[in-house]
Amino acid sequence: MKSQKTVKAQLLPSGRFRTQVVYGKNENGKNLTKSFTTDTAWEAIKLAEDFKRLHIDITPTKITVREAVSEYIESKRNVIAPTTLYGYEVAAKNRLQAIYGYNITDIKTIDVQRAINIDAERGLGYKSIKTGYDLIRSAALLFDVELPSIRKLKLPPKTVKEELPDLDKVLKVIIGSSVELPCLLSVWCGGMRISEVRGLQFGDIYEDENGRYIKVRRTRVCINGHDTIQNRNKTELSTRDVPIPDYIYNLIQQIPHVSDEEFIVNENYGALKRRYDRLLKKHGLKMTFHDLRAQFATTMNGLGVQKEILEKLGGWANSKVLDAVYIRTPKQRVRDSLKIFDNYMYGVIRDTRTEKNDSIA
Repeated sequence: MKSQKTVKAQLLPSGRFRTQVVYGKNENGKNLTKSFTTDTAWEAIKLAEDFKRLHIDITPTKITVREAVSEYIESKRNVIAPTTLYGYEVAAKNRLQAIYGYNITDIKTIDVQRAINIDAERGLGYKSIKTGYDLIRSAALLFDVELPSIRKLKLPPKTVKEELPDLDKVLKVIIGSSVELPCLLSVWCGGMRISEVRGLQFGDIYEDENGRYIKVRRTRVCINGHDTIQNRNKTELSTRDVPIPDYIYNLIQQIPHVSDEEFIVNENYGALKRRYDRLLKKHGLKMTFHDLRAQFATTMNGLGVQKEILEKLGGWANSKVLDAVYIRTPKQRVRDSLKIFDNYMYGVIRDTRTEKNDSIA
């Protein structure tokens, strides 16, 4: 579509300036317009011209990587998880900046490789650089431009993940501590993410003919020191109902509350993380809170629980989309499979409490 005539700013009675851009027609043939109102004429004109370039004069040769990424992030702002959006914004500010001034149609493989080399030299690893480039490629596709595949590029080597400590050692440290409940919700109840644990409310617990469950329906994420509550989960499959063991249910019932809308783990993320980190460091264990989710998956798999059940409980999706999305697993089958894990957990708890009582005596 050809560019419209030069945009002019209109002075409003309020003293502010407004510009308008016609960017198409609706199904009834009426013009679709976008308005911009600012304190100065030049700001209103600039916003309108930028909008025209990205939405009307949509010639990819005129669009820089920076503009494409910015437009891509805006297109996702209200439809993805806050943590994912925040990750995009961090990547846009800090990764592969050497090519952000390029027009997206001018980028060659050597240009991307040079940007990767610069980031690698300043200490960024494989995951950070790959995430940054994935964002750029996705943004370019928004304008029908396909950039070089990641397979054509040389990235820093992947970090070798350290082996997790034995779960029984971790449980012996966690049980009876001030972080027992949030940790057990993560390592025992469907491998919940910390944002899911902090998003649980007392009203999420319910019972049916098969037993007692807790609904995972929202997240509470700390971004830049402030909590953001989303009444949805990170992915569609993460919205799930997880059987809740009596042990955890009893811990929850000990927490005073007057409303079903109160949060079960109503604690600042930073404070919770610090206490968790100090506790594990004190006992010589190296493991993040998110590793508890990995412990759940690793232990369940090691105990022989079917992966179909594991994926349903944890809200994971793998390459077998059919199995992950379309197979419906009866709740009773899930409960029967969890009995194996429940017996294991109760055994460790019983032994740990016995040891602690003996030491006190």
